[in-house]
Amino acid sequence: MIATTKGKLALAFLVSVAGGRAQTPTIQDLQNQLLQFEEASQKTIAELKAQIAALQQAQTPPNPASRSTSAPQTSEVAVVHTPKDYYGTETRTRQSAGENEDGAPRIDNEPLDPELLGFFHLPGTSTYMKFGGFVKTDLFYDLNYAGTYYGAYVPSSFPSSTTPHSENSTVSMRPTRFSWETRQGTLDNSGKEVKVYFEFDFLSNYDRNSIRLRQFYGQYENFLAGQAWSAFSDPDAFPDTLEFEGPPGMIAARFPQLRYTQPLNEHHSIGVSIEKSGTDVPFSTQFGVPIGTSKFPDLIGFYRYENKHGHIHAATLFRNVGGMVPNEEVLNLSRHTGAFGESLSGAWGLPFFKKDSLVFQLVFGKGISNYYNDNFGLGTDVGFSANGHLVATPTGSGQFGYTHNWTKVLRSSVSYGYLRINSPASDPGTTYRVSNYATANLIVQPNIRYLFGAEYIYGSLVRKDGFEWIAPRIQASVTYYINKYPRE
Repeated sequence: MIATTKGKLALAFLVSVAGGRAQTPTIQDLQNQLLQFEEASQKTIAELKAQIAALQQAQTPPNPASRSTSAPQTSEVAVVHTPKDYYGTETRTRQSAGENEDGAPRIDNEPLDPELLGFFHLPGTSTYMKFGGFVKTDLFYDLNYAGTYYGAYVPSSFPSSTTPHSENSTVSMRPTRFSWETRQGTLDNSGKEVKVYFEFDFLSNYDRNSIRLRQFYGQYENFLAGQAWSAFSDPDAFPDTLEFEGPPGMIAARFPQLRYTQPLNEHHSIGVSIEKSGTDVPFSTQFGVPIGTSKFPDLIGFYRYENKHGHIHAATLFRNVGGMVPNEEVLNLSRHTGAFGESLSGAWGLPFFKKDSLVFQLVFGKGISNYYNDNFGLGTDVGFSANGHLVATPTGSGQFGYTHNWTKVLRSSVSYGYLRINSPASDPGTTYRVSNYATANLIVQPNIRYLFGAEYIYGSLVRKDGFEWIAPRIQASVTYYINKYPRE
């Protein structure tokens, strides 16, 4: 059909040219020929467009945002379904400057945006893809030296002994993040799909802009495998801070894991996760430097309640913590002990206050310090009592955040966090004991794709020997988001 149309156009052109060569053309003859050629061309173009549209309509798969209600049927083209069943308005629409909620695993891979805005179809496949993340630049001014972790605020890196007070200022882009997500339907069109999520930032070490893997996981039928937010954490309940790290006692761990989630109904779900073990042992003992070991991976059971106003997340953690000291036998008689943790967190919208929101998390347990935002690698999961027995270190934390929306483009958040670790007798005096953390900010977001703002951060750390360090910070931030759209 297309070849026939092209032939008509060529024939009309040849006839007009031949007629022009038979005799010397006048200006009127040339104008008539041009008019005839334009009419033929427009008709041919219209025919070609109609044929292309018909072919595209025949080859285009069903709309990914529509959910099939008919019985499963086998198809040569898989359909990506986007359910909207288990997460309420508050969870879907609450946004934070850090976007930690975007990459969190969801029941049935339910997207926060059911329209899949920002996704594009990979031609010839059943795969939909999206690139996301943000470019973030922070300007810091520390009223007192705030530790060695460049680009973030980490109280555990504060000085541990008498140190001259000093102001400090710098600029960082290390929180900048990039994500890549794919969604691929199954050939039986059962309403299930495979989701793969990949995310990295530039905080891999203390002083360089090096790539760090944050998450890389796949999920199908609520079975998750890979590295993702720990089931003991709740990224939907992080406070809206410009400061990258957030409260030191917040559970913000991302571990390799195998997880299964079972929805009970539209409001309740339960699940279990098997996650990477890892014991933070003391840096040294009288017999040498210990090596952390565990007899089994960490086991986590969790429950979530969800409605349109917000959610509650509860989790229980069971661990085995301990280790060994190479080339000796004295401590091996008690080198492992049981550990546990409890976490209760949530986020709740307050519609009578211009859609304000409140987030919180409470944590307590023994031997769980490496799950805290500020503590992995500090040697505070276990220690030795005065009589030399291995013990899991008791600990607890609490944090909350409150966001008030002044206008559609202007909001403020305040947050507070408290963390306490009761170190065993044998831990050195410089061991982390108590920290306090507080923030207050003003954020302007004229458009969904960028924001800027300023924040005051207060942090203090008291070590086991009573040494205290306080380091206030003033921060200004600018963030440009990649491929971001409003969640309706």
